Amino acid sequence: MIVDASKKIAVKCSECGKYNIISTNFFEMKIPTNYRCTCGHKMFKSHINREEVLIDIDCIACERVHSYRFKLRDIIEKPITIIGCPSTGMEIAFLGKDRYVDDVVQRYMDDMFELLKALGIIGERAAK
Repeated sequence: MIVDASKKIAVKCSECGKYNIISTNFFEMKIPTNYRCTCGHKMFKSHINREEVLIDIDCIACERVHSYRFKLRDIIEKPITIIGCPSTGMEIAFLGKDRYVDDVVQRYMDDMFELLKALGIIGERAAK
């Protein structure tokens, strides 16, 4: 059986609010790694310990650090895992197969532009 070890994780930066999409694989995740946003702010730390994926995320919703544990098998089998803030319920990260993560982030960005347009914060021209 061939297992696709490559995954993407998208995390919304708690400092600038931008989604950062990181491509990784399970072999790289055996070493605990800190990931930073393009603005320089620390976003999350991840690694694999035995049969678990461990992720610590700086939460944009409540400004605390949340620790998550997922079974490696679940991450391999599911197309996408949605990670939410336990305090607010806000979705703060997505972990999964490349195209699913890309699609959900694009949908979130499109929805945000539509909301900003509806509120009159940005005009038609700025949204394009």
